[in-house]
Amino acid sequence: MTSINILFIGDVVGRSGRKILKDKLPLLKQQYMLDFVFCNGENAAGGLGITADIAGELLNSGIDGITLGNHIWSQKVWLQQAAHFKQVCRPLNAPDDWPGFDHVYIKKDNYDVLLISLMGQAFIKPILANPFQVIDRMLSKFKEKYHTKNIIIDFHAESTAEKITMGYFLENKVLAVLGTHTHVQTADEQILGNGTAFITDIGMTGPANGVLGMNKNVALEWAMNLLPATYDIEKDSFTMLNAVLLTVDPNAGQAKKIERIQIFDHVFA
Repeated sequence: MTSINILFIGDVVGRSGRKILKDKLPLLKQQYMLDFVFCNGENAAGGLGITADIAGELLNSGIDGITLGNHIWSQKVWLQQAAHFKQVCRPLNAPDDWPGFDHVYIKKDNYDVLLISLMGQAFIKPILANPFQVIDRMLSKFKEKYHTKNIIIDFHAESTAEKITMGYFLENKVLAVLGTHTHVQTADEQILGNGTAFITDIGMTGPANGVLGMNKNVALEWAMNLLPATYDIEKDSFTMLNAVLLTVDPNAGQAKKIERIQIFDHVFA
């Protein structure tokens, strides 16, 4: 059986997240003989959003495709830049007039992967179209267009129940359903059905000592005073890289194994 290895890196948060990704990815590629590498980059620019420079930095670091989520327009310059990056995709269930691309298709060495971002509806804003209805309608069209069985869904959602439901909804229909957004790596990685890899949340890549990457003092101020506070990334902290490794039969479009990866690094200054 032919197999390939795919790494999906959890939400990259700010400069420290980009740095540990750049530092560790060459070693991970060598260690796991990676064929494709993807990441969620919606927090890559100062913790909120993405820009052309940062998208280019991630791609130049060895990322093949980047997914985005609810903070997609936090850096407003991306409104003018999104259309220039075919390797970066907005949520598929977003309004049609949103700039940019609603999927990423990558082919290398006779193997291909279709990468799709979906955004949940529970406890998250903006509320987009029903992700279950959208993917149900679009999946057959994508398969007909690209003739690929290797489809990875980044389900960017707040609710764990919604993510798990999406996993079962797409069981045996896609290669993987991988949750992002909540920034905490969950311990429920599994293979659903005959080969759909699933995890509720991959986790995050960035500051490890803060609150989901945020400065812990700011988070404490929010919690104690219930007053507005300026979002600020935790800087005086260890950094971490969270990811999942998929071992895949690309001809069958089935995941044979999903493995959590968590790496901690030195203090980032």
